[in-house]
Amino acid sequence: MRNRNTLRALFATAAAAAALAAAGSASALTMTVYNTDLPVPAGQVMVEDFDSVHATGPEFTFSGDAATFVRDGDLGLWPNMSAPPPGDTTNYFTVLGGGKATLTSVHGMTEFSFYLGSPDTYNFVKFTDFGGNTVTLQGSQIWNANTGANGDQNWGRRVSYQFDTAVKSIEFSSTGNSFEFDSLAAAPAPEPATWAMMITGFAGAGAMLRRRRTASALA
Repeated sequence: MRNRNTLRALFATAAAAAALAAAGSASALTMTVYNTDLPVPAGQVMVEDFDSVHATGPEFTFSGDAATFVRDGDLGLWPNMSAPPPGDTTNYFTVLGGGKATLTSVHGMTEFSFYLGSPDTYNFVKFTDFGGNTVTLQGSQIWNANTGANGDQNWGRRVSYQFDTAVKSIEFSSTGNSFEFDSLAAAPAPEPATWAMMITGFAGAGAMLRRRRTASALA
């Protein structure tokens, strides 16, 4: 089961606004909320699960500061410090108050999702594109709902985002204890070489269609 909502979030620079206006669109996040952790949404791949899959490059990297740590879900609740997302008995990640962790992609992400547990109003997620423009979601904006933002340890959802502008990095932060999550998945943006191949393919298909039309007109 899932619940889909759309957030319209203009990137906060005049240059970005002008570019978006010229393109005739607004930068937006399309959000889908799944009631279970797995499987990850179609088109996405797991990039960091804090167990066997790690974002250590070359495409993705994930790192946290001294106020973050990985914890085993089998340990259960650590009062006032960390609570595993519901049903999570594997390793998961915790951002304490004042802490930050960042997922970075070399070529950018067109989609991203993660398993969020016991969310709080003092949790933040910040998306940054290659132009340095940012969108920050706080508390219930992260999953676009009015429920769950009370640290409920029985509340867990996979939240997925689609971007109309490739996102370079995603920062997780919190001003209180804590922000807990697991299973980061993403759809990487095509590499420049792939874009070049696609454009060449489109150009070739167009030339072929033009030749066919010319041949038909002469017949």
